[in-house]
Amino acid sequence: KLSFTKVGANVELKRPSLNKKTTIALTVSDTGIGIAENKQREVFEAFKQADGSISRKFGGTGLGLSISRELAKLLGGEIQLSSTEGVGSSFTFYIPVTATAVETNVPAKETPEAKKNPVHVDPESSIFADDNQTVISEIGPIDFIKDDLESWKPGDKVILIVEDDPNFTKILVQQCHEKGFKCLASPTGELGYELAVKTAPIAIILDINLPGINGWKVLDLLKENQSTRHIPVHIMSGEDETIMSSGKGAIGYLTKPAKKGDLDLAFNRINEYVSKKVSSLLLVEDDANLRKSIKILIGDKDVNITEATTGEQALDLLSKNTYECMILDLGLSDMSGFELIRKIEASSIQKTPIIIYTGKDLTKEENEMLQKYAETIIIKGVKSEERLLDETALFMHRVISDMPKSKQTMIHKIHSKTDHFKDKKVLIVDDDMRNIFALTKVLSEQGMKVTRADNGITALEILEKETNFDVILMDIMMPELDGYQTIKRIRAMGPLKNIPVIALTAKAMKEDRQKCIDAGASDYMAKPLNIEKLLSLLRVWLYK
Repeated sequence: KLSFTKVGANVELKRPSLNKKTTIALTVSDTGIGIAENKQREVFEAFKQADGSISRKFGGTGLGLSISRELAKLLGGEIQLSSTEGVGSSFTFYIPVTATAVETNVPAKETPEAKKNPVHVDPESSIFADDNQTVISEIGPIDFIKDDLESWKPGDKVILIVEDDPNFTKILVQQCHEKGFKCLASPTGELGYELAVKTAPIAIILDINLPGINGWKVLDLLKENQSTRHIPVHIMSGEDETIMSSGKGAIGYLTKPAKKGDLDLAFNRINEYVSKKVSSLLLVEDDANLRKSIKILIGDKDVNITEATTGEQALDLLSKNTYECMILDLGLSDMSGFELIRKIEASSIQKTPIIIYTGKDLTKEENEMLQKYAETIIIKGVKSEERLLDETALFMHRVISDMPKSKQTMIHKIHSKTDHFKDKKVLIVDDDMRNIFALTKVLSEQGMKVTRADNGITALEILEKETNFDVILMDIMMPELDGYQTIKRIRAMGPLKNIPVIALTAKAMKEDRQKCIDAGASDYMAKPLNIEKLLSLLRVWLYK
C-alpha cells in the first residue's frame, strides 16, 4: 500500500553497496511527499506522523516506523532516514551479519534452588498462546536484579514489581524489604502477568512504558482475570497521570522520578490496602428503601457500609474517614450530586472513586461534568444491580471467589451475558480496517448488527439514508474529515441529535477527553481498547 506516494509515483527497493561479510542493508525509496527535517526524529515515535493533524490527508496509525525501529534494534541494527520535502524519502535498514537472534523459547537457566520451587505455567491456559506470544513454560531466576524468586513460598507477603529500569527496581526492592515484604521483579509485562497469576502477590507496582505489552494492557489483564482483579495495583511511571488509571482500578499513581517521601507515601497506601480485612464503602442516598436494597446487594462480612442521607453528611464523613469507593445518587435533599462532587473537588478531601447510581436522564452538560470526576456511571434499570455489584467489587478489591455463590454468579453473568446487545445496531467509523474488522468480530459475536464506514464522509452519507442506529463508535484521527468534525455534523442532524456517540482515540490525556465531549461525543475511550471496558460502556448507553 503506497500511503504517502501519489498514484503513478515510484517506490524502489535496493541493496546499497556494503561489505557483504559484515552488514546487510535494504533501502526503500519513494517519490512521495517527503518529511521535513524537524519531523524526521518524531516519525519514529509511536502514534506520530510528519503531519500529526487529525484531519491529515493520509491515514494510518503512526506505528509502522516505531515497530520497524524496535525490530531493527532487536537484530542489533538500525534504520536511517534521508528525506527532502516534496521530493521523497529513503529508509535504509541495516543489520550486522554476525548478529544472533534472541531465542525466546529457551527455558530459563535452572539452579538447584529454582528446581526446589519452580513456578509452572500451563501453556494451554496462557492468554498469550493464541496471540503468537512466547509462552513461559517455567519461570526460573531472571538475569535482571536479585529478588526473592528463589526463596519465596506460598503464604509469604509478596509484592510484585513490573518495571524494566533495573536501578529503580533495586530501590523498590529495598523499600519492600524494609517494609517487611518479599519481592518479585519482572522487566516485562508478559512475565509480570504470568507471575501475578501463579504467585498471587498481595500487591503489584506497575510501570507503564514496558517492552512488549505496556502497563495499561497488563492492568487490563489483571482486572479481567477474576483470580487477580482484587490485587491492589499502584502505578509508578515516567508518564504523566491520565484519565485511565483510577477508572481501571489502580489504587494510586506516582510519576517518576520519585522522591523518597513520595515512595514512602505510596508504600503506606499499599500497606493500608493489604492490611485491611474489611473494605469501607460510603453510600450517599436519601431513599431509605434503596439504601436497604443496596446494602443487601453489596453487604457482606468483608464490607463495611456507611450511610449518608445528605450532601453535608457525606462531606463530613469524607473529611474524617477513608473509603475505597462511594456510591452517589444525584438527587439529594440539601444539594444535588453535582454540587457535592464540585465541593469534593474544591476541598482537600482525599480522592475517592465515585460510582454514580441514578435513574435521572442526563443532559449533555451533566454527562460532561460527571465524565470528568466519576469513575463509573450506572443508569438504574435492567441489569443495573449486577453492574453495581461488579463495579464496587473492582474498586474495593474484593476476592470474587470469597463472595457468596449468588453474588459470584451475578458477576460472572454480567461479564458473559449478551442478551442486552442482541439486534442493537452499531455504526463503526474508523479509517484503519484492522480496527473495523476486530470490532466487527467482537460486536457481532455479542449479537449486534454492525455497519462500517472507513471515514467521516462515508459515515455521514450512511446516516443521511439510515438513522435508526442505537450507538456510533467514532475514531478521531481520520483523513479528510476527522472525528471531531464528523461528530459535530451528526449532532446537527435532527434525528441523530441524541444518539450515543463513543469517541475512540489513541490520545489519552485529560484535555483530549474533554475535546471529544466538547465536540458532542457522549463518551470517550482510549486506545488500545479494552474490550470488556468497551462492552461495559456500551451497556451504559444502550440501557438509556
